[in-house]
Amino acid sequence: MREQHKALLQKLASVGGLIALLIAFSIASPYFMTVNNMMTVGLQTSTITIIGIGVMLTILTGGIDLSIGSVMALSGVTAGLAVNAGVPVPFGMVIGVLTGAGCGLFNGLCVSKLRLPPFIATLGMMMIARGVALYITNAAPVSGMPESFSYLGNGALFRMVEIGDNGFPNVIFAGIPYPVIVMLLVVAAFSFLLTKMRLGRYLYAIGSNEEAARLSGIDTDKVKTAAYMASGMLAGLAGVIIASRLVTAQPNGSVMAELDAIASAVVGGTSLMGGVGTVTGAVIGSFIIGVLRNGLNMNGVSYFVQQIVIGGVIIATVAYDQYRMHKSTVKSPTKKSKKDVKDMKINKIATVAAIGFTLSFTGMSTDVTAAEKEIAVVVKTENSNFWQNVKGGSVDAANGLDSYKITFQGPAAETAVDEQVNMIQNALNRGVAGLVVAPTDPNALVPALKAAWERGVPVALIDSGLNDDDKYHQAYLSTDNRAAGRLAAEQMIKALNGKKGKVAMMSFTAGSGSAMDRDGGFKEVIEAAGYEVVGPYYSNADMVTALNQTVDVLASNNDLVGIFGSNEPTAVGMARAIEQGGYTGKIVAVAFDGNKDIQEFIRDGVLDGAVVQSSYGMGFMGVVTVAEIIAGKKTASYIDTGVVYVTQDNIDGEKAQAVLY
Repeated sequence: MREQHKALLQKLASVGGLIALLIAFSIASPYFMTVNNMMTVGLQTSTITIIGIGVMLTILTGGIDLSIGSVMALSGVTAGLAVNAGVPVPFGMVIGVLTGAGCGLFNGLCVSKLRLPPFIATLGMMMIARGVALYITNAAPVSGMPESFSYLGNGALFRMVEIGDNGFPNVIFAGIPYPVIVMLLVVAAFSFLLTKMRLGRYLYAIGSNEEAARLSGIDTDKVKTAAYMASGMLAGLAGVIIASRLVTAQPNGSVMAELDAIASAVVGGTSLMGGVGTVTGAVIGSFIIGVLRNGLNMNGVSYFVQQIVIGGVIIATVAYDQYRMHKSTVKSPTKKSKKDVKDMKINKIATVAAIGFTLSFTGMSTDVTAAEKEIAVVVKTENSNFWQNVKGGSVDAANGLDSYKITFQGPAAETAVDEQVNMIQNALNRGVAGLVVAPTDPNALVPALKAAWERGVPVALIDSGLNDDDKYHQAYLSTDNRAAGRLAAEQMIKALNGKKGKVAMMSFTAGSGSAMDRDGGFKEVIEAAGYEVVGPYYSNADMVTALNQTVDVLASNNDLVGIFGSNEPTAVGMARAIEQGGYTGKIVAVAFDGNKDIQEFIRDGVLDGAVVQSSYGMGFMGVVTVAEIIAGKKTASYIDTGVVYVTQDNIDGEKAQAVLY
């Protein structure tokens, strides 16, 4: 009876924590507890729930699955490639799910037959699956699937839309998203498996005492293999759903998704020691994570702060789990009972209170008030001086607008396309007046900005374009990236002064519109001048990756005469490798963007120069343009924000100083 009380208290405490979050966010934002936002929470949480159930199965056996994010990416890519090869959409999606199941089967065999520690086996698969996804796509997103591919991720049951008098669609009821329905089916199926089938009982038995389970006649190898296979299958299903939702399969996507999955399982009461956990608990845990993310987004809280909050919740939950396990092993059964249950109540209530306090503090610390007076600026990432300069321009523009204020958000990395989509959806749910968006992917953001169009919310794009036939945005403010790439090549050719050899291209995010344009313009001119191009190498806008890639390129190409870094982190990493390797003055290096590091490299002669765009101007003009559209003023559909080629000779001049940051 006492164990039943413990399990009941565990569930009640998790539910209490979820209710506390709902109440706190409802107080912080009047737009949180709306029908549309609750449907959005369900949509955004559905994939976390699915992968959370999968990882819970492996944790029940005393193992872990670290490969989930990579398997999701590979499964989405496989489904997209299959559909583009002519396979009917439903069968293509099944191929994606089977890909995930195959990865899970491999994990299970490594753990059960090769006796590899689950951490090592799944860590290896994490790297293998990601590498395969990048290799078969050449690191470029898979797009071009038919519209029917998007139905699973973007469709909804009972959705009701009518066309208003202004020509814009009017969403009467957003409907129940199909991913939510899929999630409910998964929850029902695995609840039945764990509570009504022998396999479920075997999972608990193995996690509690594997040797005893083996001696009692359970085929522990088969059961563990089945658990990992199920985890892979559910990761594959989640990957297909995300690819459908973005209408693009991202080989770089779902990075760190395994942490969301593990967090949802653990927060929901699954013990990392094995043998303890329920599907219901995993669902509650996933909704705690999903509600935290949604609520913090709704209140305009930085993605970095979100990581701090969620990390704190995970630590508190696991710390309590360890405390509980320690008490159960130190004390004898006869000395526990009422006091043990009482301790559990106290500690669980304390954990819930800590969650609520952290959330309330975070909510109060933000200066966001939404809604009709808000213009939301959603960029590719906050983790860059370039985008912080965009923020500066946005804030200054808002200071000159009496009627509006801005919020500024971006995911932790440019590869987190799904997080950027979530931020846009949450901004729409809180009723923003307009959006300024820097699309990470020209295809993946189309459904999200279509939703803005359906709600009559004006959109100004900055930096990168969108493949929407100019339908879902009203203005586009950007550097002409292709022309800027050509300018970089022309300046390099001029500096080379007839010297021939190889030229390396150090790029950032495969599939990014701005990357493709810059690289394309550069390559077009440099090849026409008779130079052999090496690359492009993709750093994913990570400075350390760019540095390491450049070191390798310099070491393996003795006839390299030029090198081009096409965004800020890539260019800085590239320049550091040139400086550290003693190549300053030996090759012509051209950068893109102009933070303080790049300026110093130009002054020191490490870089011949840099193509610098007006990031501040993009932010400033983007907010002003949206405000003008809201006011009914006519604006240009495309605004070229221009570039300046900065060298040692002009770096202190007025034009250069106007764009450097």
